[in-house]
Amino acid sequence: MKIFIMRHGEAEMFAKSDKERQLSEFGQESAFNQGIWLKSTALCFDKVLVSPYVRAQQTFQQVNQAFEQQLTPLAETWDAITPYGNAELVSDYLSVLFDQGVECLLIISHLPLVGEMVAELCGRNNVSFMPATIAELEWDGDSGKVLQAKP
Repeated sequence: MKIFIMRHGEAEMFAKSDKERQLSEFGQESAFNQGIWLKSTALCFDKVLVSPYVRAQQTFQQVNQAFEQQLTPLAETWDAITPYGNAELVSDYLSVLFDQGVECLLIISHLPLVGEMVAELCGRNNVSFMPATIAELEWDGDSGKVLQAKP
């Protein structure tokens, strides 16, 4: 399974709550540009998991725009991939998706969870997740490796 783990784009510093922080203009632009890169690299996705936080949803909207809205029917908003989600729970769900035949997956989430997911799936995390960074992983259902990271 190919897994693309993406941290949301650059977000504003202040909002009523962390959940409500929105992307900055730069964050929107970088998320869209990463979507263009994804479209040329991943070609197609079977599923997209997105955090319910505003900045992650907006990142998905920009990526989806780069894909000409083709990701809309594949998207699932999942409460378990917020900043302090549990990487082991994510891995368990990915095992289910793997068994269902999902071959290519995009996850849009947050620090620190994005790094913890890479560590859970690959044994360690060697990716520096700046805003909008994408890590491409190859995962066989048990272990994985980072193929590349796109800052």
